[in-house]
Amino acid sequence: MVNLLYELKLAIGGNSGYKRFILLFGILFSILQISDLTITHYALTNPENRELNPLYNEEWFVPFKLTMVFLIMTVMYRIPTPNRRIAKTAMLGMIYMYVFINMNNLYFLLNS
Repeated sequence: MVNLLYELKLAIGGNSGYKRFILLFGILFSILQISDLTITHYALTNPENRELNPLYNEEWFVPFKLTMVFLIMTVMYRIPTPNRRIAKTAMLGMIYMYVFINMNNLYFLLNS
């Protein structure tokens, strides 16, 4: 177990810290995705909330959203070194977007 954690640390580490940034992004984005799904699930129990995405009731939507996190992480990892600043800005933009989406969904939930 300790050897596995050491190898994971070596794989994540790097001189630029870009891999660490992507891993942190993946963790934060996954948490935001799960909270978005949870809040929206509870908000959809109120039939008056028609503004929310109807796909949230679909069984395949949860694995789809969480798979998208890993796809985004993979694409961001493959971005060339000169463009990594743009990639970091895009990832931070996605984090901010989902924070606002969660606040919007939380507003609908509290109004129910």
